Amino acid sequence: MGEKSIAWAIRRSLNGGSRKRRARLVYGFAALISLATFVLLWCTSVFRDAILSNLELRNGTPTFLMWQRPPVGLRVNVYVFNYTNVHEFESGNASKLKVQEVGPFVYREKFSRANVRLDENRTVTYQEERSFQWIAGKSESQKVIVPNVLLMSTLAYSRDLNYLLQIGFTMLLAGLKLRAKPFLELPVGEFFWGYEDELFEMGKRFLPSRKFLPHDKFGILAFRNGLNADRITMHTGIDDLRNLGLIQRINGRESRRVWEDEKCDRIYGTDGSMFPPDWIEQPNATLYVYAKEFCRQLPFRYERRSFSNGIPTLRYKLPSNVFTSSRSKDSCFCPKESYDSITRICPPAGTLNVSACNSGSPLIVSFPHFYSGDESLFQKIEGLTPREEHHGSYVDLHSRLGVTVATRMRFQLNLEVRKAVGMPFSGNLEDGSILPLIWIDTRMDDLPESIRQIFYRSHYLVNAIEAGLQWCSLVGVVISFGAFLAALKREDESNGAKPVVDRTELDRL
Repeated sequence: MGEKSIAWAIRRSLNGGSRKRRARLVYGFAALISLATFVLLWCTSVFRDAILSNLELRNGTPTFLMWQRPPVGLRVNVYVFNYTNVHEFESGNASKLKVQEVGPFVYREKFSRANVRLDENRTVTYQEERSFQWIAGKSESQKVIVPNVLLMSTLAYSRDLNYLLQIGFTMLLAGLKLRAKPFLELPVGEFFWGYEDELFEMGKRFLPSRKFLPHDKFGILAFRNGLNADRITMHTGIDDLRNLGLIQRINGRESRRVWEDEKCDRIYGTDGSMFPPDWIEQPNATLYVYAKEFCRQLPFRYERRSFSNGIPTLRYKLPSNVFTSSRSKDSCFCPKESYDSITRICPPAGTLNVSACNSGSPLIVSFPHFYSGDESLFQKIEGLTPREEHHGSYVDLHSRLGVTVATRMRFQLNLEVRKAVGMPFSGNLEDGSILPLIWIDTRMDDLPESIRQIFYRSHYLVNAIEAGLQWCSLVGVVISFGAFLAALKREDESNGAKPVVDRTELDRL
């Protein structure tokens, strides 16, 4: 009977040690799991990547459908420069042209991506489609006096022709008495979206393809309306979120072949609606938007934190010197003196000559009212009042997703006078003069409540969930490691104690 009691006591002691070892293993395993969770949530981007993966453009997903047909409209304010002293200037009684800003003419722009095709290399190819509807502001029937864009474009084209062809052009223009004038009086709606013009009709007959003149009438904004012929290929972000939204090719080419320079012709940047998320994580980062109409990328530099549509945002601003090119800075954006010349002529500071990007039309881009432009731009024009707060451009991005929450894009379209020898149709205008035509202020309209809630939750709710998981993981590490250490301590105390055997049982022996 005594031997059985001793054996029972020993087995009880051994079973107790086994239970303690099992408890130690359980606590140790729990501590490792909590530590791994802590490291994942605090030291890696697993949670962030899981959220951002919803931005990938996958067929059939809500993100892809909203990307094809954005539910957010754009509000476009257009201002036109009315030339008020043309008769005095043409008669020699005025040395400067006077302009009066007329507007705004307010339009709602609807934008969608048409003919979408998902490619095998994780890119998507599409065309842009826009439509404009007048909703407020000045009436489109209001008449203004504006430069004759078609005539000036014809003169610019003819100056590089030989003498005999220039004579032919002179005779041709002489027969167009109505439209062969440096300035025209037109209703604003016709100037924007199209008016009848003999030069335009003649150009449609002689040009070999409709792609150069795709519209039935000529208007300064007609090229923006309808389905754009260019096919854009961009990264979907499925293979790598670092490429999300980046334009890869336009019409199958990775280079525009406009500026005859590898650096300036390179296609790089997004269309401005979304950006690779890692771009906005870098302090003082520069974002790049590829402006297809200008055939170049535009850098947006980080300015400050902002607040738009109910959430904190990051504001990136277009630098005031972005349209300034010189022999030491962005000289490849300066057009060549002639087709066979290697000499480049840079326009005045604050302007970008985009004639090479627009089939040779002598168009110049700048900020409105020549903001940040050279003083020479104001020597022949009166009535311009440049102000940074009214004429700068910026974009506000969601601080986590990198998508555009608000934007204000302001650009001015100007016409350069390029006189041809022996062709008197430019009047008293001096060669090289830059005449402002219109300026456009584009901004995002009020966000729908559904989109506002998505932005709100993706910032506040997601941040709260991430913070909650992080702090819960920290508490889990503390508790699990505390339990593990306590188990080790109890086992050490147990190992250091004498064997647990009932003394009375020993005495019975």
